[in-house]
Amino acid sequence: MNSEEVPFTLQNRRGETLVGVHHRASESRGTIVMLHGWSGTRSGPHQMLTRAARYFSEQGLDCVRFDFSGRGDSDGDTLLATLATMRDDARDVFRWVEKQNKAPMWVLGLCSGCEIAVAAVEPQMKGAILWSAPVFAALPEESGQKQKRASNLKKYARKLLNPATYAKILRGQIDTAGVKSAVQGGGGAAHKNRESNEAGQLPPGFRASSLKGWRDFKGDIWQIYGGADPILESARHFYASQSPHISHFHVVENANHSFYGLGWERETFDVTGKWLKEI
Repeated sequence: MNSEEVPFTLQNRRGETLVGVHHRASESRGTIVMLHGWSGTRSGPHQMLTRAARYFSEQGLDCVRFDFSGRGDSDGDTLLATLATMRDDARDVFRWVEKQNKAPMWVLGLCSGCEIAVAAVEPQMKGAILWSAPVFAALPEESGQKQKRASNLKKYARKLLNPATYAKILRGQIDTAGVKSAVQGGGGAAHKNRESNEAGQLPPGFRASSLKGWRDFKGDIWQIYGGADPILESARHFYASQSPHISHFHVVENANHSFYGLGWERETFDVTGKWLKEI
């Protein structure tokens, strides 16, 4: 099945320009809006969202990828971005998609993009596809810091055994401050998840109102995790308690959080594609 990739821009409700790509299937039966992770872009880690969009468009589904404000090619101040501003961006994209066609719509999140899916999902949607969903809007003390520190420490320890790592350090190609923060368990969205009236923080009531909307959602909810993802058990318990239902749940054996491996990535695509064909 033939498809085409068309760049687009739109203005969000704050007057910022969002940049994206619309993957158009030749005979579309619906649209998947893809939401990237906290510090990512519309391509996703190791181009995963780009490849996913091409995969699904060949199966007859339009796909829309875009950069949240303050990320990638889109306008906006990164420091002011929150789950709330990203939710608003997602809903502005939903409105744009509805102008393109009236076909069914799904939202697909990867990592923190799943939190945006939870906050942004709307009653008319057919379903939400969550790949490696963390606990929603977790505060720093709730976000699995110990597991993240241990996982990151192992990852960077392996890299230190590679001589090429030292060459990159000398050339200034490695964000050593970022590595230090990751090993210590810092960074990410959790430090911005406190509710207050301050810029760059979540507005009061955001967590409760978002989870109420999620619990009221009637569409399909599909979840996939990597078996080696340190957040698997805590996140699975959270969504089992907060979701109205989980239509399908799948674990990619031995895969890490971002499915770094062509086999793991392909299994994620194939399983999701199978679910989409069943509806």
